[in-house]
Amino acid sequence: MAKDNVGVACKIDQAFGALDFFGEGFDQVYVDLRSFNQEITKRITIEMSGGVTLDHLQHIVLGILKLDHMDWLRINTLSITFPSLSCGHFAEPDDIDEQTIADVAQTMQYFGQNMRGIAELNLSCPISRSTEYFVYANLVSLYGGQLQVLRAGAPIPLDFSHFLRKIAVLELYLDSSADRVLPSICGETLKVLKLDSVPRNFAWHHFRYDIFTRPIVFSQLTVLHLFFDYSVEEATEDEVQSKTISGAHSCDQLVFPALTQLAIQNCTPDCDLLYADLPFAELESVRLTGSFDDIANCCRLKFTWVRDLYIDIYASRPEEVAKVCNIINHFFTNICIGRTAALELNFELLNLDLEQIRWANLTMLGMGSINYATLCKVIARLPNLTELQAYCFEFGTATVESLAEDESLYICADPLLTWGKKLASVMIIALDENCPFAVSACGIKAFILNTGALKELSVPESLEPIIGAFIDEYKDRYPHLADVITYEI
Repeated sequence: MAKDNVGVACKIDQAFGALDFFGEGFDQVYVDLRSFNQEITKRITIEMSGGVTLDHLQHIVLGILKLDHMDWLRINTLSITFPSLSCGHFAEPDDIDEQTIADVAQTMQYFGQNMRGIAELNLSCPISRSTEYFVYANLVSLYGGQLQVLRAGAPIPLDFSHFLRKIAVLELYLDSSADRVLPSICGETLKVLKLDSVPRNFAWHHFRYDIFTRPIVFSQLTVLHLFFDYSVEEATEDEVQSKTISGAHSCDQLVFPALTQLAIQNCTPDCDLLYADLPFAELESVRLTGSFDDIANCCRLKFTWVRDLYIDIYASRPEEVAKVCNIINHFFTNICIGRTAALELNFELLNLDLEQIRWANLTMLGMGSINYATLCKVIARLPNLTELQAYCFEFGTATVESLAEDESLYICADPLLTWGKKLASVMIIALDENCPFAVSACGIKAFILNTGALKELSVPESLEPIIGAFIDEYKDRYPHLADVITYEI
């Protein structure tokens, strides 16, 4: 760290319980005390901005500690935000010089001596400079044994050996290339676990109390999010079969008796969760995101009821599109869904077999660009659909010729109302670049005439005034249009 005098000045705003630090060489540092009274302040948030670097952190900490009448033993939450940069290499020992190590150690001493009661640590990222990673790792190491909440949005080194025995909320971005991606953690105390960039070969022994503990029980865990690293190699078929022969699986035995929210992204075929003991009849929210293969892997999850189910398929090879319906049918036909059944299809739907659609309980549908005629046929098969999001409606030659620019072709004596009896919210993000603007406008007008339950319509900025004027002109003739509110994107 630089040892020159930065000249930090402190401005205290009593009304909002906040401090602004200004100094030569950087724009501003904002410190939020989250209180109207310094004597009862429990949270400190340091936001670095502009040209602020870690070199100033020591001066800022000293500036905070000089505040009068502050009961530092009451401080239980520390949040630090560095400027967002693209993630780069991690802090290796050779990257940190001896002077920096000494300065960081002194800063840790300031924290440890004065803010001894920190139970929640929030480290906002991404960052790329190795020194910041080093400081973050030292902060976690300093408070790790007493932390109840730890959130870190960058893959900081966590290779210390002590046991996180009190942790209840753990939200981390892992370094999948590290030899040790997690320290030892008490799974019994965890209530929320969110891990990003999880390596495919992730091992759950980090949560085992000792080498003899089997199974690993997360007795209080209610929220579990696992986002696997998409860049890692998939397990081979032989590896998967070796774990599933005769119904056996060689992974750690996992038990989640209290789980209510589950999210999995880029699920691999040998994911331990696929074989875990989950409360399948009591899950409130399940979110599955990934490619066609990833979602297909999740079919091993045998839950029978869920309040809210979200499935997002963002990639599929052309030859797999015909199989998509079968996979989706597995979830939206065999599972009882209490409230929300949401599906996102972010790929071309050219070969989608409409006759195979069995999504009667679907309430939300999102998709990329879709042919207008195909869309109408899909909606006709979704009687409970309440929300639709599409990147754009594509109008083929036949549709263009039928719509043209003559409103008499689609303005009828009575509302059409042939589909979407519950469809209340529609978002169209963009217009078809291969279609004349006037034709796209006519097509969307025809669409809202067929949607009798419509309440909210979001369209591109260029189209919103036209649709708004259309609704005003025809709402007496078509009463359902009077309930439609338009928004521009």
